[in-house]
Amino acid sequence: MDHKPATVGHVLVIPRMHMAGLADADDAVGTAIWRTARQVSAALRASGLPCEGVRLSLTDGEAAGQDVFHLHLHVVPRYPGDGVVVTADWKRRSRELLDQDAALIREALA
Repeated sequence: MDHKPATVGHVLVIPRMHMAGLADADDAVGTAIWRTARQVSAALRASGLPCEGVRLSLTDGEAAGQDVFHLHLHVVPRYPGDGVVVTADWKRRSRELLDQDAALIREALA
């Protein structure tokens, strides 16, 4: 359980082995984190706690807002009026720039 929950029932999924960020996790750890988050999400909906939706959140790196440098995934129950607000300055990018960005990512994946 998160000790400063965004909503009632806010759960953290944390691997037992220390790793600072997502890139440090192998496929088995990544699969286990996702499987556990899926199971917790289903349990939240069945629990009787106020939960009409679920938000998953993982911050990786200081620039992303990570302040505890051990990989963890937030599973946050959501319901109308819960007060949780996610804001960003969403910017449009041209198709040409998106294609350039995608090419760089594809190259890094290869």
